[in-house]
Amino acid sequence: MQLHENTQLNSSAAWFEEKDRLNRQAMEDTLVDLASVLYSQNPTHSHTHTHNIVHKIDSYQALLLAAGAVGKALGIAIEPPAKSEDIDRVREPIEAIARASRVRMRRVTLRDNWWQKDGGPMLAYTLEENHPVALLPISDTRYELLDPLTLTRTPVDRHRAGTLAATGYTFYRPLPLVLKTQSLMQFAVRGHIKELVIILCTGILAALLEMLTPQATAILIDSAIPDANRSLLGQIALGLLATAFGAALFELTQGFALMRLDTFANSSIQAGVWDRLLKLKVSFFRQYAIGDLNSRVSAISQIHKKLTNTVLKTIFSSLFSLLNLVLLFFYSAPLALIAVVVALVNIAVTIVSGILTLRQVNPLLERQGKLFGVVVQLINGVTKLRVAGAESRAFAYWGKQYRHQLKLILATQGIEDSLAVINKVLPALTTAALFWFAITLLKQSQSQGGSLSTGTFLAFNAAFGTFISGATSLSSTVVDVLQVLPLWKRAQPILSAIPEVDASKTDPGRLMGKVIVDHVIFRYRSDGALTLDDVSIHAEPGEFIALVGPSGSGKSTLFRLLLGFDTPESGSIYYDGQDLNGLNVNAVRRQLGVVLQNSRLMSAPLFENIASGALISMDEAKEAARMAGFAADIEAMPMGMHTIISEGGTNLSGGQRQRLLIARSLVLKPKILLFDEATSALDNRTQEIVSQSLDQLKVTRIVIAHRLSTVRNADRIYVLDAGRIVQQGTFAQLAQQDGLFAQLIARQMI
Repeated sequence: MQLHENTQLNSSAAWFEEKDRLNRQAMEDTLVDLASVLYSQNPTHSHTHTHNIVHKIDSYQALLLAAGAVGKALGIAIEPPAKSEDIDRVREPIEAIARASRVRMRRVTLRDNWWQKDGGPMLAYTLEENHPVALLPISDTRYELLDPLTLTRTPVDRHRAGTLAATGYTFYRPLPLVLKTQSLMQFAVRGHIKELVIILCTGILAALLEMLTPQATAILIDSAIPDANRSLLGQIALGLLATAFGAALFELTQGFALMRLDTFANSSIQAGVWDRLLKLKVSFFRQYAIGDLNSRVSAISQIHKKLTNTVLKTIFSSLFSLLNLVLLFFYSAPLALIAVVVALVNIAVTIVSGILTLRQVNPLLERQGKLFGVVVQLINGVTKLRVAGAESRAFAYWGKQYRHQLKLILATQGIEDSLAVINKVLPALTTAALFWFAITLLKQSQSQGGSLSTGTFLAFNAAFGTFISGATSLSSTVVDVLQVLPLWKRAQPILSAIPEVDASKTDPGRLMGKVIVDHVIFRYRSDGALTLDDVSIHAEPGEFIALVGPSGSGKSTLFRLLLGFDTPESGSIYYDGQDLNGLNVNAVRRQLGVVLQNSRLMSAPLFENIASGALISMDEAKEAARMAGFAADIEAMPMGMHTIISEGGTNLSGGQRQRLLIARSLVLKPKILLFDEATSALDNRTQEIVSQSLDQLKVTRIVIAHRLSTVRNADRIYVLDAGRIVQQGTFAQLAQQDGLFAQLIARQMI
């Protein structure tokens, strides 16, 4: 019996040991997968040293931990790379992390005494071990190094900085999805509350010091000079000198704090705005002309300048200047009441004029944006204008638009000129009234023994000047704040637009090549005609699908839907059975090879144009060029792959540009290719080379073609007419049928 129990115990123990071993093995396998994702920058390194990954796993997890520490300091949630990401093709693993986290990153050079300057949180690598660390600022002149391997924090000095690589990385914070004026200010000053406190405290101290000058004036006139008290005169002189020095020191400190805050806020807002702009749907940009959109983007920068620079500095100094009102009532209540009335009149005039100006500013900004758009269009179309001899009509059109803008400018200028006149006249009238009342009070004081003396009045006058200046500045600041409203309205379309990809979108994983368009209906405007009407196509992995039809039949629009540039009114598009509407479209596009009619080249070497930001070898670039029939052209160029392409590829022929674009789409060997008239400028020989190369790839191809000979080998051809599919089948089948396809063939044979 006991032997049986011992056998059972041994069996149970062995079972638990085996279970524990399998659990450890599963954990190691998982860690190997994670490590391979975050491996070194050398793509071949991960294959030759995979057996060492488990022993070094902490160094690879460290990248996520270090990036997470930097992200936490910036208020950014860091995510691991998506499953669809091809880590072997990114120049830095941190790029994949930034993409998954939906943030922008950039490289920075760690040079000179960088650790003694506030450059924000950064990620860096050690020189010897090449493992990532987080560099976190702990003050304006100090950094600490967070090592995610040991979870230790070390102050950065010259010796510690020497152990780091010269290149670091930093992230840009994205704007909040829902953005209001208050949240924009919070976003701008996040992490720099200390500067706000400095501005506030130095403003209070400077205002208090300014209040000493009127009191010193009263003592000087009433006591020191009449009594010929040299000691008191010396004390007053030293006191005023110390006051002036202290006020200058406080203003200098405030200026530095304001400059730091303004620089940080400006860089954060500009980066956030452009990040938001680049994340918006393509359909958003159809709503605005280029010039108008540029004007709206600039409005956000103007809002920042008004709120963080002008308003912050002016509103604090103005509010603190109003403290002089206490002194005014201390010196003379009757005169103080006059000062209050004058200040209220001044404020009322300024605010009323500001409101009147505001009514003109709103339409003026709209006109300026539209006119800027017109100017950009005229400049871009200057060649067509000269060909048509339409320069005079173009000038007349511009002049008509500018006339309306000029009227608004003159109306605004008239209000501002009137305010300037009032601001010039009012101080003189105020001073005259103040002196008249002061003379009356001085006479009463001499005859009835009042408290108002010459020194007291001069002190009152000095305090009054500071008070009225603060009141005027405060009212002007209110007007500046009001002028933010039309700017905010102009910027609202950008700030309120929903980004193309958010946290709710899922990663598609690695695409295999199956594409389905299911009963799609689409129109560009809600009140417009249907561009696509109940269109359905399907492509199995490796199939060659062709879309043909007359111009305006909806072929390019269908491509826009496949790329996620627009969303169907009804129906769905599926990649590998996944609805595109719920996918991260950026992750989908990265796995597509695309050549559109309006695709453009970068002003960069041929190699960079083919790589298009991906990590590829020179041999891979040459192979892509060979497949596109472009290899011989490149070899004939003196600089080969290093030949610089001009803006728009103007130093290449039309056929060369197309072949370069095809090479760019093929270099990463995607599973799906989308070609919209990609070979229209190629001769028959080059066309044959490209076709043979594509046939060898065995990838899904969806091709728009007007030259029907290029789709003879298509597995399936869809014929579109007026947004509907009117025929489908193979080339041979459709050629034998009476219909649009046969008509297209007949036209090309002629």
